[in-house]
Amino acid sequence: MNILVIGTGVIGTIYGMALSNAGHQVTHYVRPGKGQQFTNGIRVHILDGRGKKPHEYETHYDLKVTETLASQPDYDLILVSVRHYQLPALLPLLREHAGQADILFFNGNWQGLDEIDACLPRSRYLWGFPVAGGGYTPDSTLNAALLDEIRLGEIDGQETPRLQRIKAAFESAELKVDVQANILHWLWVHFAINSGVIGAAFKAGGARALLNSIPRLREAILAGREALEVCKRRGVKIADFEDARSFSQPAWLGAVAIWAMMKTNLPARRIMETHTAVDELQAIFSDVRTTGEQLQVSMPYFQSLRAYVESPRLVSD
Repeated sequence: MNILVIGTGVIGTIYGMALSNAGHQVTHYVRPGKGQQFTNGIRVHILDGRGKKPHEYETHYDLKVTETLASQPDYDLILVSVRHYQLPALLPLLREHAGQADILFFNGNWQGLDEIDACLPRSRYLWGFPVAGGGYTPDSTLNAALLDEIRLGEIDGQETPRLQRIKAAFESAELKVDVQANILHWLWVHFAINSGVIGAAFKAGGARALLNSIPRLREAILAGREALEVCKRRGVKIADFEDARSFSQPAWLGAVAIWAMMKTNLPARRIMETHTAVDELQAIFSDVRTTGEQLQVSMPYFQSLRAYVESPRLVSD
């Protein structure tokens, strides 16, 4: 498959490398003048969750880049992974220059599809969600973590030929693909859960402090439970989503389950501990809080975390 990845952010680079190593033709679109930064590729330190057990290693990604985004009918897929609030700015560019390629939005969603539908017909795009993360170090090394699964789905829940093609591409990179019948509602549930965890992490002083403390994880459960009420008010059937189960059981029990899982799932833990984009985390929390207020959802515990998120004092992890 001939794939264009928008940018060289953490997620796009991790999956661009994985797909390239699986034999796909991968090109990264970068802003004019930025391509020379990648003449020698990208050094990557990765905790890789694929295979029988997680393994950590250093590698080099000799990525191919382009600084032009003219219509390219030979691309089969354009992978777009940006922060959820950055997506609207990219839509006109995609509308003008995507050619006949399918577009995979590979990031969170909370605001719905109206802005996207105003630029692109739904026949042009589908949605997925990565299970990876990390950050660039001062020497431009990508410190990455990758789990062995992703989420994927058509907006209308249909099993289309393009869904199967894209699913097969990720599977060729040793990634399990969890196809969601309602990918938009899954994204909202995930977004809401994350917002509660984010609030508790800010209060704790960082992800590591949160993950090492069952009482603090209980706070994340309580905040996430209120955030899920916002999803319910939007018409989401929470019981349909396995990811929300820890938030429906007694808070202490859910906290113990998450604590135990994070003790053994090292890539998942690394993803949380290396996510340092404070502005993005603040935006996720704020978006859920604002929607909750608009829908008049009672969120006393969630709201109590607002001061910690808006005036963070994170300890070094």
